[in-house]
Amino acid sequence: MSLEVFKDSPEYRKVFGEIERQGLAEYALRLEEDGYVVIPPELVAPKEFQDRLRSGILEVHERRDGEKIDLDDIESIQLKQEGPGKAHWAILEENRVFQEALMNPTVLAMAKYLCGDSVLLSDLNCIIKQKDSKLTHPLHTDQHGTPPPLPPYAQVANVTWALTDYTKDNGPVAIVPKSHLKARYPLPEEMNFLKEDAPVKPIPIEAEAGSLIVWHGATWHGSFPRKSPGLRLNLIMVFTRVYMKQIRDFRRAFPKDVLKTQSEGFARLLGINSLYPFEEGNPPKPEDSHYMMAAGRNPWA
Repeated sequence: MSLEVFKDSPEYRKVFGEIERQGLAEYALRLEEDGYVVIPPELVAPKEFQDRLRSGILEVHERRDGEKIDLDDIESIQLKQEGPGKAHWAILEENRVFQEALMNPTVLAMAKYLCGDSVLLSDLNCIIKQKDSKLTHPLHTDQHGTPPPLPPYAQVANVTWALTDYTKDNGPVAIVPKSHLKARYPLPEEMNFLKEDAPVKPIPIEAEAGSLIVWHGATWHGSFPRKSPGLRLNLIMVFTRVYMKQIRDFRRAFPKDVLKTQSEGFARLLGINSLYPFEEGNPPKPEDSHYMMAAGRNPWA
């Protein structure tokens, strides 16, 4: 069944209406066609907010790794540790700015366009990348463990907030346009795109600092090694459909004191009141699970 048949539905009109209110219609349609899109900073958040995000990531790194990095030095400094860089997972509660980023209207509009109004956050993490020749991310999709043929709708959405400029030498995302239409995971021989005889050659995603890079969960992507001095910073928000297992068990692991400061919509994004798994073996009331039932009838629900 084609996804087009659902575009007359109230569920689609609700999600796409928000896309239009945020001035994102052309970007959503490009995402649908190419499997990825870059949204410029002026449609995302003010520069002051981007600076808060950058500072928040550097604070997480200092707290976890004991290495203090000044924001003014990120274009020239190298990490104390060798290698391609450092990823920090499960950081949503570590700074309120990450919680604000999750609730950003542009972020949510694009996540819901790909994974429906009932979308869940799978996890929020950051990567600090430095100069290194290793291939850290060969071609893959973000819908791990989903057997082919993949459905035409995304089961996972990646919304990456580029917090430094993405250029070919700065270690950007490597993307294969329209690869989401292949409806399968890359074969082992297709994954290492740095080989001279690689059968699949991705292109680098170039984006200004402050941009959002959004891609369909079935889009083939990887990461080019960074050739330039300095650090690449990003914030990665992985979203998933309501029936998929999240990377992080927010229900059991997310601090209740932080949750109390947030909205009902925030809690729902984390899956705090999700239908599954049943709490103590008891199914929820129908009125508390209707959103998941609706998602089984419409890809934008």
